[in-house]
Amino acid sequence: MSRRDVLLLQRAFLQLTESLPPVQVQNRLMASTDRDIGLSLMTAAPEAVDRVLRHVSPAKANRVREEIRLQSARHVESLHEATALRTLIASMKSGRLVRGQKSYLRPRRNDD
Repeated sequence: MSRRDVLLLQRAFLQLTESLPPVQVQNRLMASTDRDIGLSLMTAAPEAVDRVLRHVSPAKANRVREEIRLQSARHVESLHEATALRTLIASMKSGRLVRGQKSYLRPRRNDD
């Protein structure tokens, strides 16, 4: 999975959060895992993160921000980001909760 593919998925996710009814966005995000949302927003601009997290409770927004910080420090592979984005996009489009895959997120190796 290329970085470009992840950015395209992220753009699609951000567009959905802007185009769908706010109640639907709120319901889907509140039912989604903090990790999936954090992975999906990990490389987003701070303004985009704020626009998405305005749909959730302050407690969940804080947990997601912490998840973004943790996952950024782990250097998660693009494949994990893409999986989280696909899960959230499917959930947003269907109006139903789509369970993501539970997995151990193995940090990327730096072979420098």
